[in-house]
Amino acid sequence: MSYELTDALNEVDPEIFERLKKEITPESLYQYLKPIADTHAPSQSTAWTRAKVIEGLLGSEFLSRQNVTFIRNFENTGNTVLMLGNDQRKKKVWLLAHLDMITYLIEPEENGAFPLTPICYHLMEPGEREAVALGFNISNSSYEIVTHGVIRVEDREMKPSFIPNDAVPLHPGMRVCFHSELSWDRDTGVVRGSLDDAGGVAALIRAAVFLADYDIELLLGLTDEEEGKAGLGSQTICRGGARLPRYFDQPELVIASDIHEAAEMYGGKGPDNFGLGDGASFAEKSAHGVGEITPPHLYELKRKLAEELDMVGIRLRENLGGYLSRTEGINAMYRTPNISLMGFLGENRHFQRDVESANISDLVDLSKAIVCFAFLTTTQLWHDFWKLQ
Repeated sequence: MSYELTDALNEVDPEIFERLKKEITPESLYQYLKPIADTHAPSQSTAWTRAKVIEGLLGSEFLSRQNVTFIRNFENTGNTVLMLGNDQRKKKVWLLAHLDMITYLIEPEENGAFPLTPICYHLMEPGEREAVALGFNISNSSYEIVTHGVIRVEDREMKPSFIPNDAVPLHPGMRVCFHSELSWDRDTGVVRGSLDDAGGVAALIRAAVFLADYDIELLLGLTDEEEGKAGLGSQTICRGGARLPRYFDQPELVIASDIHEAAEMYGGKGPDNFGLGDGASFAEKSAHGVGEITPPHLYELKRKLAEELDMVGIRLRENLGGYLSRTEGINAMYRTPNISLMGFLGENRHFQRDVESANISDLVDLSKAIVCFAFLTTTQLWHDFWKLQ
């Protein structure tokens, strides 16, 4: 077996794989994952909620670096960006993940319960899940929990409803979302909480922090309003991210990261060839070909990279037979065909049967693999790869 790709990475930095091993660890990733996952971020709120938390996690020392730009509400699009490099428009690599979580609109009270209108793929099966109602406090310009309660589903054909713990006035303009506190079983690696797509966000942020030490032009787009209702076309989802590409020149590579099905769920099933804890996931297409599709030449390059990374202890698994839902790459497709779908396996997406779960070791592998794929664009090999013969 030849090692052209990892050799090319070593030529740029002979210490890169040793650095990845030391710096991107379950502990370092968890430092980002838990605060992000535990912050409620209904659609259309992320610049005030999770983006504020991320700004604090990155810290003033990192954000003051000359090659780092962080903007919580970029050009009033509602999206958050972290940019590496000195060219504010031309970014060779785009990393995309969504900051918002599945969200419900509040309807007028009926017999002590508030009917909910999903502005997401509502997947919850009959039963109850912990939830919160959030409202915007004009006096201090922040989103606050108005009350705790539960989302109740009595029948999949009926509207879900919110049952508040306290008799407080709720009204349109407030939002309801699931409530959980992230837990990590250090013996098994299993993490449980709001992981769609806090897991992808944490992995990309950790990758971007690592890449900030190199000469690379990179955009990390953390989008709002990715969650949306079911529809035949792609524009019922990822509406927030659609406002972002116009501000940037043509990228050479886009990596879209999200949760990938690990078990039988809405839309499809998990992969046939690996499971939770076996590594990060990549695939050719999303939503049975309705969404993103990776070009054959780029897909072969990624397969080759996955083979070589396995030899240096980074597990990136080809997802065979599994279902991927659409995510932020559907907007980038209108700018470039060079879309790479990389994510992590998770169970109970959208709290279908229980709290969402994944394995933190897969998120570590995802973050490392994203570093390597993005870093590959700085090599001569990448430049030569795109020469048409």
